[in-house]
Amino acid sequence: MSHRLADFDPAAPIVIFDVGNTATHVATWHENTLKTPLAVDTGDDAAIKQSFEAHVDAMPNGRVAAVVIGSVVKAATERIGELVESTLDRRPLVIGDTIPLPMDVGVTDAKAVGVDRVCAAYAVFDRLQTGCICVDFGTAVTVDLVDDGGVFLGGAILPGIRLQLAALSEHTSALPLIEPGMPEMPYGRDTAEAIQTGVCRGIAGAVRELVEGYASHLNRWPQVVASGGDVAFMKPYVDFIDTFVTDITLRGIGLAYSKHLRDLGA
Repeated sequence: MSHRLADFDPAAPIVIFDVGNTATHVATWHENTLKTPLAVDTGDDAAIKQSFEAHVDAMPNGRVAAVVIGSVVKAATERIGELVESTLDRRPLVIGDTIPLPMDVGVTDAKAVGVDRVCAAYAVFDRLQTGCICVDFGTAVTVDLVDDGGVFLGGAILPGIRLQLAALSEHTSALPLIEPGMPEMPYGRDTAEAIQTGVCRGIAGAVRELVEGYASHLNRWPQVVASGGDVAFMKPYVDFIDTFVTDITLRGIGLAYSKHLRDLGA
């Protein structure tokens, strides 16, 4: 179906994309509320097109204020941009390019920080309004710190569960590729359990160590919020995390757009 954007209406819903290395999430954002989020493979252009068109078709009166992308995959961003332009006759807005990052970033090179990390951290800070830690259990695990003034201070990045499991299999001659798991015992009783224990318990321990270091820096224990594709799997093993949420990066992208409109006086 062919769609064309009506005159810009800041009160109309928008379609937002969170483009990750593994999955792309698509949703509608309206009145600071996330609606009908869908997840598809980032490499599956047909599924992305279908998800996008489904969201556009569901818009009341076909009115779409904008399409906003937060992405860490340049090639996918370009392909989605072409899809949006061919469907709506308008280029999408891109966080970190046509829309500024939603919060101050106190790192060496703000342009080098993943947009997904900043948007997720902004969503957490927007809700808590105090210094906090944002953990994302995704393709990579990120653990990021925001101070009481809402400044993204930086964080840590380590390989995610499946990335570590794949690396062990691909770069050794004897270790098999296995699925994520958490053996009952704190040690592995065979090779598969040893790999699962090392990777999955290792990630839990690494995140705990990072959070404790950030807490020492702040001189208090901040709220810790976690999200990401593997958050449900990790939840039972990270009891030091306060809150578990879904689609936090999508929410951050929507909030970044809303903040941009306020800054423009729209």
